[in-house]
Amino acid sequence: MKKIKRFFLILAILILTLSIIYFVPESRKEVKTQHFSFLFSSSIDTTTIIELVNALESNYTRIGNDLKTQPSGNIQTYIYAQRWRYIKATGNWGGSGNIEGISKLHFVEQAWGESDNNKVAVHEFAHTVTLKLLLDDETQPVDSKSFDKKFSTFPTWLWEAISVYEAKQLVDPKTLPYLNNGQYPSISELNNRLKGGKIYSYGYTIIEYILSRYGQNDFINLIKNYGDLKKSFNITDDQFCKEWYEFVKEKYLK
Repeated sequence: MKKIKRFFLILAILILTLSIIYFVPESRKEVKTQHFSFLFSSSIDTTTIIELVNALESNYTRIGNDLKTQPSGNIQTYIYAQRWRYIKATGNWGGSGNIEGISKLHFVEQAWGESDNNKVAVHEFAHTVTLKLLLDDETQPVDSKSFDKKFSTFPTWLWEAISVYEAKQLVDPKTLPYLNNGQYPSISELNNRLKGGKIYSYGYTIIEYILSRYGQNDFINLIKNYGDLKKSFNITDDQFCKEWYEFVKEKYLK
């Protein structure tokens, strides 16, 4: 009986301790730069923050130019030392970073599947610029409900490929057995985050191909057309994937 009481006492203390940790606000520091306000866990090393600051500021103008869009001028950037705090703040269980609109970023200090956290930050920033491009293309003022409904149709493959490309997250095609076997994914496969997330491996070369074959102006039109390949390039989804694969094979797989 005493062992049972002791077990429940320890369990109660543990639950109470975790509850206190969960609800007590995290100690944070803040650094402001020309275009970003960084709010980060005080336990994160200052060197890490400086690297992230430099990565985002150095890519601010470049990505704006690439997407022919003026990024938001003051972007709040939240960096979390613990994944559970990131999940608590964002409700995002599956990733290591996400955005809220055009001027707020969230990401974890140690990301899943990416050793370079600077690239994670740039990846998420590129999402805000893409979103800004879409919003700027709408009739002003923007009806938020109508836009949210329209934006929900924006294809995953293009949304993620843009950020993968802008963050320079190239995966060498020679390391991808799928391509080396003479196969290539369909648009529907690239749109599926749940089955392997292939778009994160192939996204860089997809945008590289689009820019090489069609140029920047048509690339921007593709974004404004919500990834409609027929409308933008007069090509079917299957034709696009085949021609992209031929580009990859010629450049990387010889």
